[in-house]
Amino acid sequence: MPSWFSKVFKGKESPSAADPVDTIERKNPILDEDDDFEDEERPEKAKIRKVVEPVVLDDGTREDAEPAPADGIRIKAAVAEDMQSCKLMVDRAVFEGHSVYAHSPESAAECSPLAEALFALEGVSQVEVYNMNVTITRRYRSDDWEELAREAGSIVRGWLEEGKPVVTEQFLDNLPSPETISEKLQEVLEMEINPGIAAHSGEIALNRVEGNTVFIHMMGGCQGCAASDITLKVGIHQAFRDAVPQIGAILDETDHTAGTNPFYTSLPAGMQ
Repeated sequence: MPSWFSKVFKGKESPSAADPVDTIERKNPILDEDDDFEDEERPEKAKIRKVVEPVVLDDGTREDAEPAPADGIRIKAAVAEDMQSCKLMVDRAVFEGHSVYAHSPESAAECSPLAEALFALEGVSQVEVYNMNVTITRRYRSDDWEELAREAGSIVRGWLEEGKPVVTEQFLDNLPSPETISEKLQEVLEMEINPGIAAHSGEIALNRVEGNTVFIHMMGGCQGCAASDITLKVGIHQAFRDAVPQIGAILDETDHTAGTNPFYTSLPAGMQ
C-alpha cells in the first residue's frame, strides 16, 4: 500500500489543519439586495444569515463601494467548505488552454508571475490558475476570508488590466504533451494509486487531459465517500504532481451523489 494512503487512512488528523468550522452566524457587509445570485431568496436588505461556508463575496460593485474599473472586470470569491481555499471567479479568461499550479513562492517564480504576486499575500500556501478561475489555498483554515479575497482580487484585476503575462515562457516551453501526461498518470494509477485504494473497494480513472489540466473520475468505494476529497488532495494530487510536475489543475468529475457503496458515509473524528 502506498505510504500516502496508509498515512491518510489511519485516522490521524493533519497537523496543519485546524478544527472544522460548524455553522456560524455573522453579518455579510458585501452582498446587497441587488446582487446576482441565482435561485436565492432573501428579505430586502437582509444581511444576517446562517451559513456552513462563507458566502460568495462580491467584488465591490454595490452602490456604496468604490466604482468598478473602466473595463468592468468583475470578480467573485467563493470559499470552500473546508475553509482553507478560496476560488476567485473572473468574468473572463485568466489563462486559457492550460492551467498552472504553484506550491511555494519559489515554484511560482519559475512558472507564473501572477502566482508569485499572490504568494506575497500573508498565509498563502498554494495558487492554481485555470481558465476563468484563480484558487488560493491558505496554510490554515479560517472563516475570515474577506480581506485576503479582496487583496487577491485586486491583484488579479490589475494583472488583467495591464495585460501582464500569467505564466513564464519557460513554463510553456517545458510543458509535456497531453499524450505524455496521460501515459505517465495512467502508470501512476495502475502501479500506485489504485492498488492502494483497492482495499477500500475504490478505483480512480483518468478521464482525459486537456493541455496540462487533468480530469479524473472516482468509482466504487470512492464515489460518494466522505473521504474522497482527502484522497484527491492528499493522495492523487501528490502522486500525480510527483510524476509530472508541470500539470496544473486536477479536477474531479465524479457525481458523488450517485455513489451506491461509499467506504465512509461520514468522516471519522480523527480524520476531520
